[in-house]
Amino acid sequence: MIKMLLADDEPIITRGIGKLVDWEKLGIEIIGAYEDGRKALEAIVHQEPDIALLDISMPGMTGVEVLKECKAMKVSTRIVFISGFQDFEYAKAALQHGAVDYLLKPIIKEELLKAVEKCIVLNQGEYQVKQENKEQPLQENEIDYRPLVEAEDTIYVPIYAEVVYKKEESGQMKKLIHFSFKSFLEEYLRETQKGITFLKEEKIVIVLKGVSKGQTREIIEGIWTEALRVTGHRTFFVIGEEIHSMGEIPGMFARCLEREGYLFFADQMQVPIITLGEKVFAGKADSDILSETRQKLWDAVIAQNTELAESTYKQYGKQVCRMAEGKKEDACFYLCTAVRLIEEKCVSLGLAGRNPEMKELLETGRSCNSFNEMLVYFEGEFKEYLAAVKSVAVNNEKREIIKAKEYIENHYKENLSLGVLAEEMHMNPYYFSSFFKKNAGENFKDYVNRIRINHAVSLLLSTDRKVYEIASEVGFGDIRAFNEAFQRIYKETPSNYRKRVSK
Repeated sequence: MIKMLLADDEPIITRGIGKLVDWEKLGIEIIGAYEDGRKALEAIVHQEPDIALLDISMPGMTGVEVLKECKAMKVSTRIVFISGFQDFEYAKAALQHGAVDYLLKPIIKEELLKAVEKCIVLNQGEYQVKQENKEQPLQENEIDYRPLVEAEDTIYVPIYAEVVYKKEESGQMKKLIHFSFKSFLEEYLRETQKGITFLKEEKIVIVLKGVSKGQTREIIEGIWTEALRVTGHRTFFVIGEEIHSMGEIPGMFARCLEREGYLFFADQMQVPIITLGEKVFAGKADSDILSETRQKLWDAVIAQNTELAESTYKQYGKQVCRMAEGKKEDACFYLCTAVRLIEEKCVSLGLAGRNPEMKELLETGRSCNSFNEMLVYFEGEFKEYLAAVKSVAVNNEKREIIKAKEYIENHYKENLSLGVLAEEMHMNPYYFSSFFKKNAGENFKDYVNRIRINHAVSLLLSTDRKVYEIASEVGFGDIRAFNEAFQRIYKETPSNYRKRVSK
């Protein structure tokens, strides 16, 4: 734990600092609060805190006098001044005596955290200098692997570790939590003698020594539990494969970093610990399964079944987790495609839809801090579609025509006749013909042909299949009927259309 001392002749100030931040969660212990400068100096000399927050004006000794005495005795405590407005220039000038920073009353949380961080960084640098001045000094940027040396034949397991931050935490708070977690790891591994930890380009590395694969998981789960208790934060780990020489550590750690993207999905794991070579999310998922679930989601929307829509969306979210394979961009894309499908379905049925801007959907999705946050955002989009469909399906005729169009969309490839659909809708064929034209704005045959042609156009442009094959695929009985229907809409033959658009 980092030790910190407070001194101000106004107790309300020191009490306020104590309550302004949850210091324990940051790995910082307030070892005392003093109202007198001389008593504060005595405590600094005997207890050697890492940080001291001192008021400029105190009885006994001023903050600057305390600082000068500390320098004379070579006490390494980092000092931050606290001053009222009237002492502002005095506090600013006192920085030349070696103070780390100064804070103006009333104290602002972010400024306090920034000053504390400065002290921590300086202390880290001083510790590094001490390490480099030992009998066998390390070269610049070299990592001290000596604690790992145990025997000629030892197993090493490199591990990537990171904190799962909360959405509301500022950049300053994240830095301090990161430092707190790193300090916890150092103390934990030093006491257990299981390995070492260090930073590699700001990434936390753990290297365990002499442990089997089963033991590694057990140790990391223990670290995860203890870190949650100490820091109040969930943590994320990627366990590498066993290696037998320290020279392999950098390469194996690089492989662990390849799974860094799963940190975005950590809230979908009960305990976010993953192992190289093992599947992260259980269950099957592929593009066909995703497509089927998207269709089920649309079916729930058009049926106005809110409960089914919610359960299907949760199912879709789990499938996206599996398909994305740790890629935030892919997860966002799969969720956007579900929105786009529902929009296209609405338009094809003559519903107003919502005309979402896909670029905006993608940008907002990418800005999410976690997969759960992304799921919540897109769930809001689907609820809007539920409400939009409900608002237009206010009478029986509207509901029935939507049902008829949806049936056509799902069965256009079949030998779909007016009689077949009338029976499906439980209507007399003559009545249904009139009913359909009144509510759809065109007769049944023309509407079905238009739906078939829409799908045919997609096949003409995305495949090299023969025209007669496409005609059969989309439900036309013969090529002549297909050509006539196509020319009625596009004023040219399917072959000419394909050539013209392809150019």
